[in-house]
Amino acid sequence: MIEKLRRKFILVTMAIVFLVMFVVLVTLNITNYFHAVERADEILTVLAENDGSFPDEEFLGQGSENEPDSFPPNQAVSAETPFETRYFTVIANADREITQIDTTRIRSIDSETGQIYARDILSSGETKGYIDDLRYKVVKQEDGTFLALFVDDQRELQTMRTFLQNSIVIGLISLVFIFILVFYFSKKIVKPVQESIDRQKQFITDMGHEIKTPLAIISANNDVQQMLSGDNEWTKSTGKQIRRLDSLMESMLQLTQMDEEAYRPNIESINFSQILYEICEPYVLIGKQKEVAVSLDIQPNVIIQAESGSINKLCSLLMDNANKYVREPGSIQVRSGSPQGHKVRLSISNSVNEIPGNFDRLFDRFYREDQARKHSSGGYGIGLSLAAAIVESYHGHIKAKPLDNETIVFEVELPTK
Repeated sequence: MIEKLRRKFILVTMAIVFLVMFVVLVTLNITNYFHAVERADEILTVLAENDGSFPDEEFLGQGSENEPDSFPPNQAVSAETPFETRYFTVIANADREITQIDTTRIRSIDSETGQIYARDILSSGETKGYIDDLRYKVVKQEDGTFLALFVDDQRELQTMRTFLQNSIVIGLISLVFIFILVFYFSKKIVKPVQESIDRQKQFITDMGHEIKTPLAIISANNDVQQMLSGDNEWTKSTGKQIRRLDSLMESMLQLTQMDEEAYRPNIESINFSQILYEICEPYVLIGKQKEVAVSLDIQPNVIIQAESGSINKLCSLLMDNANKYVREPGSIQVRSGSPQGHKVRLSISNSVNEIPGNFDRLFDRFYREDQARKHSSGGYGIGLSLAAAIVESYHGHIKAKPLDNETIVFEVELPTK
């Protein structure tokens, strides 16, 4: 149990850390991308407003002495931008046919390559976007011609890609480092819980052994009283309560034993069908006395690898639970088919007066859906938790769900190997 709690703590912690890091890194990289796009678009806007060239007088700082730098301060351009920017321009007629191209301001693109890029974007009808590492903008001029502007954004995009790669590597390294720290400190975090659980287990074990002695004495005294005075309602009631308390202590001790990390059931080949049938058959007669129809649909000779005692206990607990809470008159149905994919499935359904409100909690220890029926039903809310522990010890699955508004079914899946 404590190892499951520790694994869950590590899983939840790492999931939260991963989610936070993922959001932060994605936000940073998206921000970098939009900044690169914004800068390229501002340069394209300046070029578009000046017929495909920079306004030399402004960018060279040849304005008045009081205004040495006359371009707007909020733009991502400066007096050095004309010397840093690599771009080329293309002019096309109204039919989008290229009439002029100027690649003198970029060395990596020749006229032929520039025309290929221009034809692609002019034919697509897009006015803005990326083609390879070139940010482009198409402007329709007053005379009906088209001005296509291409700015080489390779440096900004490469910086962005490098940042993305570095952030991924650093993020992965950070996750590994955080995992090591969480894994190490998780032992210290769950240590107080482990100590508390160990004390509880020890208390239950000691209490179980201590109670067995007075129970044996009370049972012996009750037997003597029956021999001397005969059977009466008092001795019957005492014997019934002794058996209930003894069964409760056995279940608690068995549940405590199964909680141990080192617990491993003794595996052997057993006839699951035979065990299930032997457990369920007496309930057919019990059902007739309670006006409850018990139907059995059990595939014969299904062999599984398990411990006969624990499987016997599992079937008894589920049938006892169905018998306690079945509506009268009502029905109980037991189904177990042929193994499928090395798994055997068992379902036990029964009609009820009221569907439980929380199916997930039915397997919690000492949980009772109807507290008013706690004593009348003869249980303590530990049977289903023990059944779940038995199934989990074989790495199987158990769940409860409603079939309709009047029927609840418990489904068990056990491996055959």
